[in-house]
Amino acid sequence: MRFHASWIGLLAALPQALASSALYSTDSTSSSLNAESKHVETLYQFPNNGSWVDNLALRSDGSLLFTLLDAPEVWSVNTASGNASLVHSFPNATSCFGITEIDDDVFAVVVGNFSTKTYKPTAGSFSVQKLDFSRGGSKKEDRTLAHPAASKIAALPEAQALNGMTSFTRKSHLVLIADSPKGAVWKVNTKTGDYGVALNDTTMLPAEGQALPLGINGLRVVDDYLYYSSTTRMQFCRVKVDHEANAAGDYEVIASGFLPDNMDVASDGTAYIATDPQNSVVRITPKGQISLVAGGQLSTQIPGPTSCRLTPDGKTLYVGTSGGQVAPVLGTFKEPGKVVKITLA
Repeated sequence: MRFHASWIGLLAALPQALASSALYSTDSTSSSLNAESKHVETLYQFPNNGSWVDNLALRSDGSLLFTLLDAPEVWSVNTASGNASLVHSFPNATSCFGITEIDDDVFAVVVGNFSTKTYKPTAGSFSVQKLDFSRGGSKKEDRTLAHPAASKIAALPEAQALNGMTSFTRKSHLVLIADSPKGAVWKVNTKTGDYGVALNDTTMLPAEGQALPLGINGLRVVDDYLYYSSTTRMQFCRVKVDHEANAAGDYEVIASGFLPDNMDVASDGTAYIATDPQNSVVRITPKGQISLVAGGQLSTQIPGPTSCRLTPDGKTLYVGTSGGQVAPVLGTFKEPGKVVKITLA
């Protein structure tokens, strides 16, 4: 499964995609789709090009964990000072993908082999690992901040290329993981290691006629719905699920016409989605209305945004970037990956 030529084909079709996108429309509603006036600041940026932030998770102490695609590493950044440090490096792997909290200060991480040079994943190399920051104490001072205990939850040799991940419910001990080429969602029990396919649908499959096998990408559970992005189909969707994470309703397309990566969804169903090759973050209302939060196709503000994480109060959005590795701004501009803070209110 080779990705490199596929990205070239996808990017060659980008002008048509942009022309049909509601985000970049020029009709009478376009004035409401201009970038909103938000304060954007860089929290932390790596020193070298090629660094690629993939996914984000918030800790209860306010710090932010993020995974790297160009290295099998999880990092932490202090959201007040911007100081960042390596938390853990996984052996026998090249990349980290989704990350989600599964218990108080305990996180699951998707780990596998993927080349950011050839865009080629190694099928059968993917697993779900655990990072446990807790030490059993009820007070913050009883917890270790920088050195979590690491252990394996489950290997998924049948998976083609695991990507985004979200927790389902604490009671079920389930996490849900996107398999982008397979067009399916795996569920993994983080207590027992049992796993299986929970969901699959046409909206999750890679688009027909695209060489790049990148379908479902990011996902998030809010109330009884699983929200998900489907990259080459250029869709943001949701499906109602039951207590075992099986489909309990229709698969719905909320919005389309842009290139979604990972995202976060507020309690009211409002989504914030990174659009990696389009160098922007967009906001989508529950009714599918799209507005531009930050960046833009020709902007160097947030080149290659890959993921979003909203604070519980909804006032701040954190964004991870690849620095424009997939689609350099104006064809040439790239920078090291970074974590950005956007003040929404």
